[in-house]
Amino acid sequence: MIDFHCHLDLYKDPVSLLPDVKKRCKFILSVTTSPRAWIKTSQVFSHIECIKVALGFHPEILADRVNEQDLFLSLISKSQFIGEVGLDGTQRNKDTLNLQEGFFTDVVRASEKAGGKTMSIHSRNAASLMLRIIEKNVNKCISVMHWFSGSEKELDWAMSLNCWFSINPLMLLSSRGISLLKRVPLSRMIPETDGPFASYGGMPYMPWDTDIVVTGIAEYKNLPVEAVMKMMNENLSSLFNGEVIAV
Repeated sequence: MIDFHCHLDLYKDPVSLLPDVKKRCKFILSVTTSPRAWIKTSQVFSHIECIKVALGFHPEILADRVNEQDLFLSLISKSQFIGEVGLDGTQRNKDTLNLQEGFFTDVVRASEKAGGKTMSIHSRNAASLMLRIIEKNVNKCISVMHWFSGSEKELDWAMSLNCWFSINPLMLLSSRGISLLKRVPLSRMIPETDGPFASYGGMPYMPWDTDIVVTGIAEYKNLPVEAVMKMMNENLSSLFNGEVIAV
């Protein structure tokens, strides 16, 4: 299975998961929450072929680690994937939104300067601000909206900017998530879990649980599961190779 947004390093015992990961997963994008976490996680998972570690700086902790901003920017050229990065406009983070906006703009510009990166982007309660930054600055990068929860207008705007969307199992349980599934082209989707933060019945989703996503997409798109899985594999190739394909 493919999991394009998973915090593999933050499971209770991530090393114990590796045998199942190697057996059951085609590809995992292990996103990180800080540049120092990226350095450590890259060392731990460097020998696992199906895992790529993305350089991340979660917007919720940005204000507490401003001294790591320069380190993050200096590492962009060393990582093929960037994530989790972005903006969080929820009530507890509104006071830092200006800081988040300035830093994310710097991240996008540095990623463009480095030749373009595939970015897994957090945009909770800040989709319009996020999309303005992407519209002004992105030419080479690929923007993958992680767990997108914007309005229909913001979704249409994101699609007009050739954004991608990573879909997790919990999105299949919300009306907004189902609306997104119905409106977004299959060629712009990729599965994710957001484990271990995303959970069901008190149990975190595991990286191989994206079979739930594939089945759900097949149901809402009225397609065979095999056809959806084939397209997800093709989409992964596009994202992995950094191909920006207009639709």
